Amino acid sequence: MKKAVKYLSFLLLAFQFGSEAVAQEASGQTLTVGQQGPTGFGSSRQDPKNILKDIQIRATQKDGLIPFSPLQPFRDRFKDFNDALYRRAGMKLGVAFHHLFQGASNVLPMTADSGTATDTDITGSWELFRRGQPTMGELMFSVEGRWDYDTVGPQDLGFSSVETAGGTANTFSAYDPSFILRNLFYRQGGEEAGWVFRLGKITTDALFLTNRHISPNATFLPNAGTGVFAAGFADSGLGIAGAWYLNDRIYVGGGVADSNGDRFNWGDIGAGQFYKGVELGVKINPLTEKASFSKLLLWHTDGTKDGQPINANTGEAGWGFALVAEQELTYDGRLVLIGRYGRSFENAAIYDQQAGVHLLYYDPFGRFKNDAIGTAFNWVDSTFENTREEYNWETFYRFPLLPDVDTTLSYQAILDPAFTTDFDFSSVYSLRMTTSF
Repeated sequence: MKKAVKYLSFLLLAFQFGSEAVAQEASGQTLTVGQQGPTGFGSSRQDPKNILKDIQIRATQKDGLIPFSPLQPFRDRFKDFNDALYRRAGMKLGVAFHHLFQGASNVLPMTADSGTATDTDITGSWELFRRGQPTMGELMFSVEGRWDYDTVGPQDLGFSSVETAGGTANTFSAYDPSFILRNLFYRQGGEEAGWVFRLGKITTDALFLTNRHISPNATFLPNAGTGVFAAGFADSGLGIAGAWYLNDRIYVGGGVADSNGDRFNWGDIGAGQFYKGVELGVKINPLTEKASFSKLLLWHTDGTKDGQPINANTGEAGWGFALVAEQELTYDGRLVLIGRYGRSFENAAIYDQQAGVHLLYYDPFGRFKNDAIGTAFNWVDSTFENTREEYNWETFYRFPLLPDVDTTLSYQAILDPAFTTDFDFSSVYSLRMTTSF
């Protein structure tokens, strides 16, 4: 508990520094993908709505270390098809590919020390009425595919070989079957309308405590560094969620979802066990119009019918709270500081506590329109017995190798892996490549 208090004190000092930092004048640059998009409820870059927006934004940016791309002809044909589909039926499609190679310096004996996997998102929307209006209603779906080429997926490398509680590569592990229907819901409204809701098969960790600067497919990699899993999230399942924006600085959101939700099927909502959350979002000290909301979540879960863990839920009933706080450090929004803390009670989440501090700097060299440098420090106190507190430091550089292919070089230093005492330190090296259509 003392360490948690120290961590919270550090966060408060960091944000005080952020609010008092000497701000730089806006440079008039084009905003990158990470600096655009939703800022309030459901602002995860892995949410289907935001995947489509990211694809559209990224298609307008033509910088690259290599100034031409062999994928462009395929991209042009897909755009023509998509444009025709939208004109005739009001439908949009998007496809994003994320591939990761990862290796570790220290692993358990007789386990893999490297692995590779691909995470693919096929996303679509069907605009049903009030097309183009803030109150537009649409049906959305996302199909997610993951495979590991008969190797070890990097996410499994972190959990099984390095024995971490915080993981090393969120989302990068194989599915069986390889493709699943992850989301299918009706959505209406948005930040501009002042209200938004969705109903159907939803993903709670893509709605609560989200921040568009944090994503395993674009910025940071570890599970503990990309999600607040001390919030005991249920898996993708049937539910309803929404938010009401009191003004452009404050909103109140909430949702109820099947705590037996399972991304591989439709869960068991008839069991009558639910995950509930209420979220308050506030823009504390915005320096640009696109500053993100800081968020506080109070949550409760009824557990699962068989008491088995699903996603961030251990299967036990319990509750907790968590927060994500963001502060822009410059008037152009290029330098961003983010702090996160979560606490669960009654062993209801896979982490009793977790905390993290993230710093991102967009367009650091003034050469590309979609490069970024990031560094983060994460701390995890696992709920499970016979574990130790774990620490993870990560730093990365992302740049456009081709005009339509982003490449990320990442390093993680893992101290005191939670589930083993065979070693106290492991270095983890990653290469991630991403493209979208």
